[in-house]
Amino acid sequence: MVQSFFQVALFLFLIILAYVLKRLGIFTQRDGTTLSNITLNITLPAAIIASFNTFTMDYSLLLLILTGIGVNVVLMGISYLAMHRTNSQLKAYALLCGSTYNIGNFAFPFVQALSGPTALVAASLFDLGNALMTTGLTYSLAASTAGGTRPDTKDLVKKLFTSVPFITYLLMLGLSFASIHLPAFLQNWMLAIGKANPIIAMLMIGFMLDIRFERSWIHYSLVLLSIRYVLAVVFAFLFIRFTDFAPVIKSTVALVVFSPVASSSVAFTDKISDQGKLASFTSSLSVMVSIICYTVLSVFLT
Repeated sequence: MVQSFFQVALFLFLIILAYVLKRLGIFTQRDGTTLSNITLNITLPAAIIASFNTFTMDYSLLLLILTGIGVNVVLMGISYLAMHRTNSQLKAYALLCGSTYNIGNFAFPFVQALSGPTALVAASLFDLGNALMTTGLTYSLAASTAGGTRPDTKDLVKKLFTSVPFITYLLMLGLSFASIHLPAFLQNWMLAIGKANPIIAMLMIGFMLDIRFERSWIHYSLVLLSIRYVLAVVFAFLFIRFTDFAPVIKSTVALVVFSPVASSSVAFTDKISDQGKLASFTSSLSVMVSIICYTVLSVFLT
C-alpha cells in the first residue's frame, strides 16, 4: 500500500509540474499533443508488446472485450436519456462524452506501474472493446443524432486500423493465441521503451489540462460526469462481486471504469456539432475527477 501511494504521488507531482511549467510559458499545450503522439505511437505500443509477450492467454479474458463494449452501451444510453429534452447538438455531445474512456493515455500508466503485465493485458482487452465503440458505433450514432449523416464505414475502419495501439492489440492477441513469443532481445527493447510510458503520459496530461469555461457548461458537464462516476461505482462493484476473475483482473477493471472521457470524443464532438468547447471542458474536468478517483482507488485496489 505504501509503495502504491508513493507511485501515485509521483504521478500527481508530474501532472502538477507539467501544468505549472505550461502556465509559466515554458511549455505549451502543443507540447502535450507531441507527447500524446509519442505515447500513442511509441511508448504505449512498446508497453503493450512487452506485457503480451510474457503473458499466457486465458480465453476467458476475451470477456473483457465484451465488458468494454457493454459499459459503453450502458453509459451511452443513460447519457442520451439524461439529455433527451435538449437539442440534437447536445444529444450528440452526450453520446460521445457520456460514454467512452481514455484508457491509453490515462489508465495504462497507472495500471502499468502499479499492477504489472497481467493487469496491462486486461486493460488492453477492455480498451479493445472501448475503442470499437468510441471510433465505431458511438461516433456513428452521435453524427446521425447531430443532424448529419453517418460516417462512411470505410472511414470508421480506417480510423481503427490507423491507430497504432489498436493494431498492436490485434497483433499481440494473435501472437498470444498462436503461442508465439518475440526474441529475447526484442522483448528487452520493448520493455525498456515501455518503461518511459507512465512518465511521458503524466507530463502530457499536465500540458493538456486546460480549464476554460462558460457558466452554462457547468450544468451539462455535471450531469454527464455524475452519470459516469456513479455508474463507475456500480460497474466496479458488480465486476468485483460477481465475476470469477483473478484479483488483479478485478482490480484493473474496477480502476479503468473510473477513467476520463476519451480524447477522441472531444475531437469527434467538435467535428460533428457546435459543442466542441463544451466537450473539451467536460473532458478536462473528467481528468481532474479521475485523478482523484485513481489516487484513492490505486492505494486500496492494488
